[in-house]
Amino acid sequence: MTLLRDLIKIPTSVSDGDFVVKASEGADLANYVVTEQLRDDFGDALRMVGHAVATGRSQAAYLHGSFGSGKSHFMSVLREILQHNNEARAIPGLAAPIAEADSWLPGRKVLCLTFHLLGAQSVEQAVLEGYLNQITALHPDAPPPAVHRSDAMLADAATLRQTMTDEKFFEVLGNGGQPGAAGAGLASMMAQRQGWTAQSYDAAAAAAPGTKERDSLVSALTTAFYTGAVRSGEYLDLDTGLQVVTRHAKSLGYDVAVLFLDELILWLSTRMSDITFVNTEGAKLNKLVESSDAARPLPLVSFIAKQRNLEEFLGPQVGGTEREVLADVMRSGQGRFDEIILADTNLPEITEGRLLRPGTETVPKDEARRIIDEAFEAVRGNREVWDILLSGAQYGDAGIGSDRATFRRLYPFSPALVATLVALSQALQRERTALRVMTELLVERRNTLQVNDVIGVAALFDPLVLHGALPDRPQLKQQFQAARDTYRQKLRPLLLALNGITEEKAAGHEQFQLDDRLVRTLLVGALVPEVPALHNLTASRLHALNFGSISAPIPGYENQTIISRLSKLADDAGELHKTDGPDPVFSLKLSTVDYDKLLELVPHNETATGVLQQLVRDMVCIELGVGSSEGTFGELAHMKEWRGRRHQINVKFGNVRDRETMPDATLYAEGETWRVIIDYPFDNGGNRRDDLARIEGLEREKNTVFWLPYFLSDDLMVRLGQLAKINYLLGSGGTGDRLTMLAADWSIADRQQGKIYLQQRQQHLKSSLLDTLKLAYGVVKPRQSDTAVELDTGPVLVSLREALPLGDPRGGTVKAAFDNLTSDLLDWSFPGTPCLPVAEKPVTKGELNKVLGFARTAAADVARRAKVEGSTDQKTVQRICNNLQLGEIVENQYVLNATTCWWSTHLVREAAKDGYTEQFPVQVLRPLLDKPSPRGFERDLQNLILAVFAHEQQLAWYQHEGKIDIQAVQQITDSMTLKRPPMPEQDVWDRAVRRAKPIFGIQLAEYRTPATLEDFGTKIRSVAKAHVTATDMLVTELTEHADVLGLDTEARSGRLATARRVAKLLREIASETDDAVLVGMVADAEVGEIEDLVAGTSFKQSDQVKAALAGTQWDLLDAVAQRASHDGGAKLVIEELRAAAGYEQSVCDLAAALKVAVSAAAALLVKPVPSPAPPPAAVSNSNPTPTRVPTRQQRDVADTSAIAAVMAEIENEVTAGHNVRVSWEVIGDS
Repeated sequence: MTLLRDLIKIPTSVSDGDFVVKASEGADLANYVVTEQLRDDFGDALRMVGHAVATGRSQAAYLHGSFGSGKSHFMSVLREILQHNNEARAIPGLAAPIAEADSWLPGRKVLCLTFHLLGAQSVEQAVLEGYLNQITALHPDAPPPAVHRSDAMLADAATLRQTMTDEKFFEVLGNGGQPGAAGAGLASMMAQRQGWTAQSYDAAAAAAPGTKERDSLVSALTTAFYTGAVRSGEYLDLDTGLQVVTRHAKSLGYDVAVLFLDELILWLSTRMSDITFVNTEGAKLNKLVESSDAARPLPLVSFIAKQRNLEEFLGPQVGGTEREVLADVMRSGQGRFDEIILADTNLPEITEGRLLRPGTETVPKDEARRIIDEAFEAVRGNREVWDILLSGAQYGDAGIGSDRATFRRLYPFSPALVATLVALSQALQRERTALRVMTELLVERRNTLQVNDVIGVAALFDPLVLHGALPDRPQLKQQFQAARDTYRQKLRPLLLALNGITEEKAAGHEQFQLDDRLVRTLLVGALVPEVPALHNLTASRLHALNFGSISAPIPGYENQTIISRLSKLADDAGELHKTDGPDPVFSLKLSTVDYDKLLELVPHNETATGVLQQLVRDMVCIELGVGSSEGTFGELAHMKEWRGRRHQINVKFGNVRDRETMPDATLYAEGETWRVIIDYPFDNGGNRRDDLARIEGLEREKNTVFWLPYFLSDDLMVRLGQLAKINYLLGSGGTGDRLTMLAADWSIADRQQGKIYLQQRQQHLKSSLLDTLKLAYGVVKPRQSDTAVELDTGPVLVSLREALPLGDPRGGTVKAAFDNLTSDLLDWSFPGTPCLPVAEKPVTKGELNKVLGFARTAAADVARRAKVEGSTDQKTVQRICNNLQLGEIVENQYVLNATTCWWSTHLVREAAKDGYTEQFPVQVLRPLLDKPSPRGFERDLQNLILAVFAHEQQLAWYQHEGKIDIQAVQQITDSMTLKRPPMPEQDVWDRAVRRAKPIFGIQLAEYRTPATLEDFGTKIRSVAKAHVTATDMLVTELTEHADVLGLDTEARSGRLATARRVAKLLREIASETDDAVLVGMVADAEVGEIEDLVAGTSFKQSDQVKAALAGTQWDLLDAVAQRASHDGGAKLVIEELRAAAGYEQSVCDLAAALKVAVSAAAALLVKPVPSPAPPPAAVSNSNPTPTRVPTRQQRDVADTSAIAAVMAEIENEVTAGHNVRVSWEVIGDS
């Protein structure tokens, strides 16, 4: 493969001065690249200077661009143009702006001054001292400008003048400090020409600072007496100082002064801790444009380098208050300052022009470009990698560009790398230009970088993070220092240990280099997380950012390799975090505090063997889905749902070889319940061979399985101990947070961050150890290269059942392996068929009884079918009956016969072997359910099978020789017996079924079976018992009131006779326990000459009629009956009542007739009898007859005879034509 150095010129070295350019220094004009945008920027800058020259007004502009965008280069080239440097004027791309400037620039004398503010104490010091230094260098013989404060100087000069005579004082002052005029310099000659006198001296001393006279005097005094005051540092305020400066420059013949303020905004950003300073100094920038004086002697043009708006430049790591302060500073210049933007998008074109031009001495330019283009297109073909490398944004919308053209100009660098480079440079705030760093990367790889290689983002870590000066800002300085310390002191040693090499072998170790690149990329991502390319550093993104420098044993598996390598590192590096998922996100958390030291605070006994055993036990139990609250040596009951039943599996943890903690008795299972003994993956006093040796000496044919894990390696035991310590500190298990107590001397903030660190470390260690436990317990097949466990040839699963075949655990997880193991145990224990499916959920009693109901219905049907309504019931019957061959559901019909019920043939055949052919005791049938092989049915399911068998075989249930009715599976006990019951003759059955409907209101099955016979007896008996008491009471009531009702108690027909017959029938039926006899009773029921329906109505309505009879006012009816002989109305009431009573209840409702009769009787007894009308009275004017005074009568009544006497009195009054008011009051019991 072709080396890139054969296609582009890569230098063999790079020096400190190759790319670091200050605006005050000569530019590398020969290599300067002018883009179209830069051409326009130079045009804007030159027009600003021309405008200032033409108008005499000061101008200012921000030169806006990120680190590496070429601000210093721009100012340096601009300075050379303004100073008429022909080499600068000849730079390709600048012809148009220079031609435009030639309209005013020729013949102009431009004073170019450069100011670097880093380290300055104030803007005045930087600008005025900078001017003093630079103008002195340009004009060493000119008098210095009076830019320092002169008050103290004039006071001192006044004292000096008093010690000298005026003649001597003014002579020295006039000679510029020289004893004579001979050989005097320019300053002395100017002083001599000034010709100071007492009068001119006093006038100048009284003038205001900044005036011509005052400045002249200060200059003379400085030259004559106070040459040291030039560097005294006592400067004028900026506004006054700029007046002095412009006057001084004008006196030297300059037309305009151009100030290049490099690092001014950067300087302010370094003083963010002093908000007052930033506000004060930042506000002074406006003085570059505005002045309290109307006009300066010459205009100033200021170019101020700025790295974006300051709040953006500092990135997201700066707080809101600091950000707002800087924003206010920047906003104060809006409207006064222009802006020239040196866009980041210039960088790719400049990089291509200066560093990556194709063509060398051996390969022509076109051929070199073709080869590079082909290599670039190969990268473009990998779409996943391409999209990530193409991300050239820094944060927000800023960036160098994210398109194909940008990438091609930068190749073998990527937009993602350059965006990260610019962001790191901004954080560092150092003059490490992008071109300089990119050249260093090329030089370092000069002998290895091939044309198809893309330089990865990890390459930036060495030059920008690991080496060089740290940032000035304290917070960023801590972050960068933490990155260095984390890498040097922790991550790199861990990587060396992970790869089993020393530092000397690291450079040539491919796997180490892969790991190292990943770690460096993560560290860069931690320092500048705002860069979009560094968001969500998944394995695929880490691979893309270092494309070509990360390889895998199998091409295409780079992502899996990265996940594996970083996951192993995260086991020991608490700073490295990993999310869940198939493509996890990795990140590094930087801190200046070593939180792992917290683990040293944990007592040694918290990592004892017992603690570690409990820790493993808890983790395994969580995976298994069983509780672990019974204690270290307790046995856990795990309920396994299998083939429709919940089977108990006992789980016990312990060291198998240890006879003290695990005596033989604890190793043997009892009965058919299985016991799984789970050992620990470590043993201070033994090994797996000791466990296997003890198992060999145990009794066989017990339902016990031993799960013997491989032992953990020493490294994994260390991690297990770390997790135990973290659990202790965080108070796992409800014991409380101990961190506050043990780290009481730590700050609250450090403790809080330490807790977060430990929680994240705890989570990762648990996840990592769970993966290792899968290896240890054989769930995941270990490879020979796995160092987490100590492999041997012994089995992981061992059983005390010799015939039980057990292989290795399978399933991929501990829970799946345990589920498969317990399923295998139950399959071996219960292999019989038919059975329910393995995954069938436990069957409920309600479902079993629902099936039983359908079986009962089908057994009573001639076609042996039962309709199953609803999808839920259909599914229930199908999954139980079809799988068990206990009848079957076809479409929506449940069919039960000898063909569909496998169990009928099976039970009859097997019972016959033991001599049972006519009757079948449950205790005999139940064991037959597990022949020829056990099936493990739950008891209720066994009962269902027996009950369905009974229905299919037309058998009845008996207990202690008594027939019983089984309505639910849980009623069946082993004391019961199934046999064929005595059955009524068919004609008797037919008559009984036919008469049951009209008499009892029940529709019964016409098909005669034990089930229908049982159903017949149950239902008829239930009806009889419900009405027998009411019918007996009805007979009693009718007999008692037979006289009033007109009933003949000796009659063979009629209501009373029917009631007596029905009552007798119900009593006999309710007391009869033999269903066959009961059928005969119904078939031959004696109801007289009436129809069955009439008899049925009699007893069905007996309760309401009985209640009506009991509640009737018989005294009232008796009184009316007594009057019937002489009162036509009373006679009519009684006759109508007796007529109703004479009919059967089905014809006339006696309860309603009683109600009507009572109402009529009451009305009759209170109705007045009218007397003959008297003749008309003669009209008379005499006084009318007095109105009769009402009389009041009162009687106490205690019996019916007294009532009759009162009634007679009332009747006499009414007969006499009087109106009677009747009222009564109950005064007590008689």
